[in-house]
Amino acid sequence: MRKFHSSEYLSALASGEICFVVGWSGDIMQARSRAAEAKTGVEIGYTIPKEGAQMFFDNLAIPADAKNVAEAYELINYLYRPDVAAKNSNFLSYANGNLASQKLIDPKIFNDKNIYPDAAMQKKLFVITARDPATQRIINRLWTRVKTGK
Repeated sequence: MRKFHSSEYLSALASGEICFVVGWSGDIMQARSRAAEAKTGVEIGYTIPKEGAQMFFDNLAIPADAKNVAEAYELINYLYRPDVAAKNSNFLSYANGNLASQKLIDPKIFNDKNIYPDAAMQKKLFVITARDPATQRIINRLWTRVKTGK
């Protein structure tokens, strides 16, 4: 079976329904934890390709027409507290950008080079930027061919 799905793979990987995914590190680590908790015998590995990979960043934004701006800032300030950022990283197995939280992160998470890549790997990571419409149309057509096999 071949499938492209942005979030369904987490449960399918943990249950052993699928055996290979291209996915985000935290999702894979969560699938690994689910498989271990379920005692299914499913073992899940994860690695960043030696050639590098795309990285992403979670962002918090307040819409211009938000009604509760002060409360939104309070939530953002709360989430950026070092202790809260560390708890989120420990629970989700995603890195966070809060330097002060690092000493509070479980060493098993913080020392995992697949979650917190070393400097050499960071040089191979990249972000995707906006493309002009003509290029994006080509990418969309190619991606449709990959997904449909046509």
